Amino acid sequence: MMLFPINELLDEKRCYDFLLNVLHPEGLHCPNGHPLPKDQDPHDRHREPIFDYKCNVCGAVYNLFTNTIWSGSRYSCAKIVLIIRDIIQGVPTKHIAEELGIDRAHVLELRHEIQKLAMERLPSSPLTDTKIESDEMCQNAGEKEDRHDDPDDPPRHRANKQRGRGTMIVHQSWG
Repeated sequence: MMLFPINELLDEKRCYDFLLNVLHPEGLHCPNGHPLPKDQDPHDRHREPIFDYKCNVCGAVYNLFTNTIWSGSRYSCAKIVLIIRDIIQGVPTKHIAEELGIDRAHVLELRHEIQKLAMERLPSSPLTDTKIESDEMCQNAGEKEDRHDDPDDPPRHRANKQRGRGTMIVHQSWG
């Protein structure tokens, strides 16, 4: 498997803007709910584009990651975007850790936290549709009637032809 240093190719400012929209859809505000004035300068600029701001109302210092699972994280915005993307796409934890150069146990911890947050935000109401299509529930490995025109490439043969192996038929009524 090829590891690709994609996090070095991403624009940090664009990743910051993406995370700002995802983490704070109503806009950045202090932990006590006071909005960030549009003309307010950062309190601390040591980690551009992740600036720390000081609330003019209550004095709390905060940034993009305050009160999120990324609070205290030293990862770049690009790396965080890639972690989120890979977890959502189902990339194995080991691969994420190796590709981004971070601890596998920490990636697993983040994966569990993101999955927990996603489960908490799932709608609790039942589906309105009373019918389920089985083709939407299963993944087909390929069409059964594909023709094999090449005699040198015959279809695979099923192994384990022993009687009673994989041949159980269950009869059940679907009332």
